[in-house]
Amino acid sequence: MKSVRWVLATIVAGLLMLSGCSIPGANVAATVNGVDIPGSQIESAVAAIGSSPGQLAEPHAIVLTWAIRGEVARTIAAEQGIQLTGDPRTALMKTNPNLEKYAAVPGAADFVNDLVDATLVVDKVGEEAFVSKLSTTEVQVNPRFGSWSVQTATVDQTGGQLSQPWTVPSTQPR
Repeated sequence: MKSVRWVLATIVAGLLMLSGCSIPGANVAATVNGVDIPGSQIESAVAAIGSSPGQLAEPHAIVLTWAIRGEVARTIAAEQGIQLTGDPRTALMKTNPNLEKYAAVPGAADFVNDLVDATLVVDKVGEEAFVSKLSTTEVQVNPRFGSWSVQTATVDQTGGQLSQPWTVPSTQPR
């Protein structure tokens, strides 16, 4: 009887270990170096910004890509003492009226922050250094959103559940 309990306990412990190191949880869109990016943050930004007809990429993939880049940018900024607030931020925001407009929209502010932070860091360290840091960063994307492509430093929406439009079954009579 003790051996059956021992085997069962070992199996349960093994399954718990495997599930703990696989992918981000259901409420997490991605994890970047251990920092979670909530799915609600991505959904809020997509809802606030909206989508335009004929766009080239899926809005969830775009917003999540910039969220990941923004997190990496903040890591680089902390490591190298790059200022992401004050005058540099204000100057960049004034170069594009849409940035200021969307920064004031609830739900879109995180997206604007990610975009601005990444731009400020790239301007300081250069695109090559930024891409190099991106390629060595541990990124896990929730499969609902797709997967992380190290080659393009973007979320690849192919195969993600949010990459396919929802289809409604036909109810036509036979």
